[in-house]
Amino acid sequence: MIPDPEERGLRTEILSSVRTLVLKVGSTVLASPRAGVNTRVFGVIARQVAWLRAKGIRVVIVSSGAIAAGRMKLVFGKKNLTLAMKQAAASVGQSRLMWGYERAFSPHRLMVSQVLLTPRDVVRRNRFTNLERTLETLLSLGVVPVVNENDSVATEEIRFGDNDRLSALVSGTVKADFLLILSDVDGLYTADPSRVPTATPIHHVDKVTSEVASLAGISRSGFGTGGMASKVLTACWANRWGLPVGIVNGREDSPVERFFQGAGTLFSAREKLWPAKKVWIGFFAEPSGDLILDEGASEALSRGKSSLLAAGISRYEGIFEPGEVVRLLSHSGREIGRGICRLPSSAVAQWTHRKIEKERSTDSWPLVVHRNAMVLWKKEEE
Repeated sequence: MIPDPEERGLRTEILSSVRTLVLKVGSTVLASPRAGVNTRVFGVIARQVAWLRAKGIRVVIVSSGAIAAGRMKLVFGKKNLTLAMKQAAASVGQSRLMWGYERAFSPHRLMVSQVLLTPRDVVRRNRFTNLERTLETLLSLGVVPVVNENDSVATEEIRFGDNDRLSALVSGTVKADFLLILSDVDGLYTADPSRVPTATPIHHVDKVTSEVASLAGISRSGFGTGGMASKVLTACWANRWGLPVGIVNGREDSPVERFFQGAGTLFSAREKLWPAKKVWIGFFAEPSGDLILDEGASEALSRGKSSLLAAGISRYEGIFEPGEVVRLLSHSGREIGRGICRLPSSAVAQWTHRKIEKERSTDSWPLVVHRNAMVLWKKEEE
């Protein structure tokens, strides 16, 4: 099914506005039964990145495949691997994976670099800014960073099983304006095409509704039943901070060009793209505590023009230091946003005590969360 001209025109318009693109390459795209990784795919990716670079678009690759490459080199075959064996395979496979990219990109006179990450590298503000600075420097030098999870040491990432969420994290870090996921199927369908021959592709998703989620195998709890579920959840998550996401079959020739000509599925973002700092506050950082606000403060913040003073805090939960992210809860316990707290929890305790004791002083209440370091949720996001 060929998308209509309007859809193709939309993709062309998006391509013309993209300045930084993150390209996620999954294991199902790179994996090869005999060689561990499919060398042909490296060449396809290199040609597509060169095509994007010729249009002035900076590219970051988020690549899986290290375990698959190491598995074959260590002659593990198809047997189930223990966690330690997976870590060993990842360690051996990383060099083979990077050599594949190096060899494929060299004819295009493009330099690649390796960046190994774990979620901890984006959760903490200092690590996030260091990563942001490193990737920006590489991109400014014309290098194509190849990012992968550090599977040889990060046990929880291996159990997670894919890099879809990591690709969104990287997109937020480098201020990408588009995320394109290469999959083993050509986007989202009206039904599982392997089981229902009459299933048709869905070229455009304006919003991930419960119906769209069910097509991807996502349950009410948010857990999926397959690779497409992870990709749709990632798209839904990234759309919230204004990042549009595409999914297209990476096993076919020229997948990036095919997508911008109308193939695959586009998940549009209704929001304007957020600044990297606010993306980090709202989606990457792990909150260290909660500030429960009174009704007046909740209403003032909901208007989006106020900072939070200590006078608006009824109580707090958790132990936190200045510079850490806290959740902002309404007087009824509903999360209305998140922000970087300027005071330690010990100081917040003192000010909430003064409020309880009604020790009010008109101009003495300190600033706790500045509005420029705050993210507020819309009601449908809460």
